[in-house]
Amino acid sequence: MASRIKLFLVVFILTAIGGGIAAYKHARLGLPLRAGELPEQWLVEAKITFIAPPEGGKVSARLSLPAAAVEEGLGQEAGSVGYNYYVEKDQGEYTAIWASEKQADNQAIYYRVSFPGRRTSGGEPMPHAGGGLPAAVNPGFSGSLQDAAKRVIQRAKSVSADPDSLFVGIFGEIAAIDASQEVGLLRARYEDESGRGALTILGIDLLNMAGVPARVAYGVRLEEARGGQQPTRLVEYYDGAYWKVRDPDEPSATLDPEKMFVWNRGGGSLFEVTGGEASQVVFTVIRGFIPLEDLTDLRDSPLLISTIFGLPASEQAVFRYVVLIPLGAFVVVVLRNLVGIATLGTFMPVLLALALLEIPLDSGLIMFTVIIAAGLWFRFLLSRLNMLVVPRVAACVVIVTLLMMLLSVVSYKLGMRDGLQITLFPMIILAWTIERMSLIWEEEGKRSALMQVGGSLLVAVIAYLFMSVKQIQYWAFYFPELLLVLLSLIILIGRYTGYRLSELFRFRDFKEA
Repeated sequence: MASRIKLFLVVFILTAIGGGIAAYKHARLGLPLRAGELPEQWLVEAKITFIAPPEGGKVSARLSLPAAAVEEGLGQEAGSVGYNYYVEKDQGEYTAIWASEKQADNQAIYYRVSFPGRRTSGGEPMPHAGGGLPAAVNPGFSGSLQDAAKRVIQRAKSVSADPDSLFVGIFGEIAAIDASQEVGLLRARYEDESGRGALTILGIDLLNMAGVPARVAYGVRLEEARGGQQPTRLVEYYDGAYWKVRDPDEPSATLDPEKMFVWNRGGGSLFEVTGGEASQVVFTVIRGFIPLEDLTDLRDSPLLISTIFGLPASEQAVFRYVVLIPLGAFVVVVLRNLVGIATLGTFMPVLLALALLEIPLDSGLIMFTVIIAAGLWFRFLLSRLNMLVVPRVAACVVIVTLLMMLLSVVSYKLGMRDGLQITLFPMIILAWTIERMSLIWEEEGKRSALMQVGGSLLVAVIAYLFMSVKQIQYWAFYFPELLLVLLSLIILIGRYTGYRLSELFRFRDFKEA
């Protein structure tokens, strides 16, 4: 009796704490309980990292800002500790500046901007800001390179009627797989000097040589799955009336505001760091429902209230998936302890469901089945060598790795892009699944092994369907304290010792007798 009182007391305390914090967020901080009550918001965070002198010294960092963030009043926030921060305006361009007299070792500076979904991309046509018409910059080709560039431009002009079609013609030719000898010669020079983005710089120089002023712009792809991403090089060119921005990877299409946000235009540098070394900028994109102003109120709340919102967006993006793991574990507990579905381990279905969130369900199940089947066949071959457990599992890891590589290459050659996402599967879990399945096959028979791996797949699919519900994801991320309520439910199920649903079906003949 005393143990039951303790159980219900623990459950009550956990539920009261989790529910109380969630109620406070809703009533006092204004966070809606339903995902669709506020319009969708994009949060884009630029993170500048660099190494300051070990002994400390004067450092400064400059980051070009999207004009829309300042002029249109988008939600914006700068994050830094120990820096003086201000925004500088010069000829319509805005630059965030951080400066400090004494900083040492690893440094990180953040700038965040949020805006509603389905807004302008920031790359809309813009008239020339300065006086007079802009002049094209001569790229300085000479010799054979100049002759090759002239022939490429001449071919593009022959099928072009304006700067827009010339842009499409030039970038279409230099990006073609069966490129001409002239393009091959130019590519070799630019790939040696420009590294990443070589074709973009080459196209810009060809446009300038053709009399169309062009320069580099930078954008951020609005894709959460990319995690931390490098800025995307875009091209800004002048058509005689307006500056236009296009993606050189899709030259014939205008920028889609739901896929690309233009961060920097005007030809200036994206960021600069003075007094530090090994500097880089990385962008993190999060899609949510809470404006930046409300998130700032959350970050300023006490620790238990703010939770993960006190972290930078790059770390928040990781926790968007971490908070889903307890939900998958809850599904496993319900299906194993109440329904009675047998699985290969406890966490394998959860991690498999987490991988399926990033892979189309049908493709993910096919790839999983192929890897398990092929891996099991190789495992039976290894069993003839009488190896010990640890080397045998390590051999399974090697085999699974090679199978994943082979499946990716084959699917890519066949034009099936989903196969490239096979690396999202947890490699170690797959190896242990093959090992466990082979042991069950040998000890309990083929039927038992197939039943357990089939049960694991069924539980993983159900967990995936539960974890992919937008409302569930919303509660898990914006109200993570509700995981305490989930914990109380798991504790209650953990004390259940009655019949499972599968056992009631299995022993139904005894009931009739």
